[in-house]
Amino acid sequence: MQTQESLNPRFDKNIEALLKVNPLLAAQLKTLQVNKKYEVYIGDDPLNINIYDKENKISLYQKSPLEETTNKLKEFETFKLYPFFYFFGFGNGVFYRILLNQNTSLKKLFIFEPELELIYIALNFADFSEEIANKKLLIFWTRTTNFGELDEFLVQDGQWIYSRLYNLHLFNNYYGRYSEECLHINGILTRSLEHHVIAVGNDSTDALIGLEHHLQNLPEMITTPSLQHCIKNAKTTSTAVIVSTGPSLYKQLPLLKEHADKITIFSVDASFPILAKHGIKPDVVLSLERVEETADFYLKTPKEAQVGIVFALTSIVHKATSNAITQGIKSFSMRPFGYTRFFELHDYGYAGIGMSAANMAYELVVYCKFERCIFIGQDLAFGKDDTTHSKDAIFGEKEEHYKPTTNALDKILIPAYGGEGVVETSRVWNMFLNFFEKDIAQTPYPLEVINATEGGARIEGAKEIPFKEVLESLPKIQKAQIQLTPPTKEEIQSHQKHIKAKIKEFIEYGYQTKKVVEDTFLRVVKMTEELERLNRENKLEEIDFKEMESILDKIDSIKEFFREDIFIKVFSDAVQSYIVHQELEFAKIVVRQVHTTIDKQVKQIDWLYAHKFWLFSLAGGMDATLEVAKRSIATWYSKEELAEIEKLAEDSKKKSKKDAK
Repeated sequence: MQTQESLNPRFDKNIEALLKVNPLLAAQLKTLQVNKKYEVYIGDDPLNINIYDKENKISLYQKSPLEETTNKLKEFETFKLYPFFYFFGFGNGVFYRILLNQNTSLKKLFIFEPELELIYIALNFADFSEEIANKKLLIFWTRTTNFGELDEFLVQDGQWIYSRLYNLHLFNNYYGRYSEECLHINGILTRSLEHHVIAVGNDSTDALIGLEHHLQNLPEMITTPSLQHCIKNAKTTSTAVIVSTGPSLYKQLPLLKEHADKITIFSVDASFPILAKHGIKPDVVLSLERVEETADFYLKTPKEAQVGIVFALTSIVHKATSNAITQGIKSFSMRPFGYTRFFELHDYGYAGIGMSAANMAYELVVYCKFERCIFIGQDLAFGKDDTTHSKDAIFGEKEEHYKPTTNALDKILIPAYGGEGVVETSRVWNMFLNFFEKDIAQTPYPLEVINATEGGARIEGAKEIPFKEVLESLPKIQKAQIQLTPPTKEEIQSHQKHIKAKIKEFIEYGYQTKKVVEDTFLRVVKMTEELERLNRENKLEEIDFKEMESILDKIDSIKEFFREDIFIKVFSDAVQSYIVHQELEFAKIVVRQVHTTIDKQVKQIDWLYAHKFWLFSLAGGMDATLEVAKRSIATWYSKEELAEIEKLAEDSKKKSKKDAK
């Protein structure tokens, strides 16, 4: 095996497919020097392929490769209903080719291989081109795999719902020598899965508050310059500086003030009072939080400091925040939630997919296509003296809800700025960091990202350069003030009409769909009560499994709502927190195999009982969403319009979704 041409032409098909989904890996494989570390031996059976490691003088397969593959397939019979697999090690590829053929439940197969040459060998002996092209098989070389790159694939197809079943399988004993790399990959995978579960949250309150604020702010939002208009006009220099409020910010203020005239300053709201105190005028100040306390960043800053600034607000901010801004230009945008997308005011969306104002600032920098983005004050970690925020922060340098963990086992430690040692972070800051690293990895053009915080946590994907050094290298060009124009009277009136039509649709669809869920819940209650009666009377043979199957089919049809765009937009944000956490447990029932009729019936009963509270929770969340919607529009609807909405709600309660069609 001296050259690529001497191997099976399957390799070319695999590479052609790989070029479309992972061009970097495809290029690395095409330029690989082969037969460097490994030698291939094929037995009488073409599937009996062994690989010899010339450096370590050991074969990948200690027994017959075909025998090991057969045994491994038997071992994985118990996992045949699992939709997602994660493996460390590619081997000769034969096991995976058979697994993909036989496992009809398999949606995605992730393979992490520490040796590029072994990926090359496996792709020569099996045709994976179809699975690679449709992203059913995802292959990663561990040396170039990072969180930002990998997380993009883990969020698709809802595999994080199965996170409680997650296991990184070691392909065979040969790969035990790569324990550090295996642990590294396992750390990335668990970090990503945990990130998505935590991002969902376990309380619907935030989503309902967000919906309430969004509906209350809509009338004002459509009178302000849109997000798209802001993006087109906000780039007045080549360099954006995102100013956060970490402990290290204070030391950077003199440099920021000195060079403010040649950079575009994006300040998070918490940094605004600090900048104002030091005579620094940011170009854009961002607020995305729902809480009323955010208003203090503006109320406790001189009004004249607001002049000439663009205040980029999300539609879910508290009214007090918007009311506190009396100067400058407000520009509302919508975060990419279902209920914001429902209104189809696309010029005002979508930014703020991350969890902090700084995450949102990075999104805007990318949308504006700046050439360079610099972070300062982005510590994402406790200071050496346990400080949480910069000196002059209006809520103090040690905010109470951020406290270092006293129990060493509970501390969240991450790599420190500069790569030397670790620093302690909080769960929330770690979420912010995850979003930064994802967004940097997925930035669609060559933006130079520089972390000039000079303290705190390392941000993977960002260069670490001292702030002074970066600023002194910038072109000395005087920046212009950002100019934004509000929409015309005609545009505002058109949007007002559109919003009211969408609210009517929201209410009508919502109550019709809620009735379907409530009716199914009542059927489940009746069925479970009957099961309990039969169990007490020792008459389980009288269970009506036809009725049970009918109910389970109805539950399945309700689960299909979660695939419908309108349901996702109207209800998903408010109900997903408790629904998702129940679905994490349901995954264990889904993958449970049945071998007899009794096994099947027990699984059906378990599935029915599991969905009793699920349906109750879903109906409750839907009801809360609709009540919040009616209450929110009451702040700006007329009495006549509210009466019309109330009548619409009552009429819709009497119809099922099917009847409405």
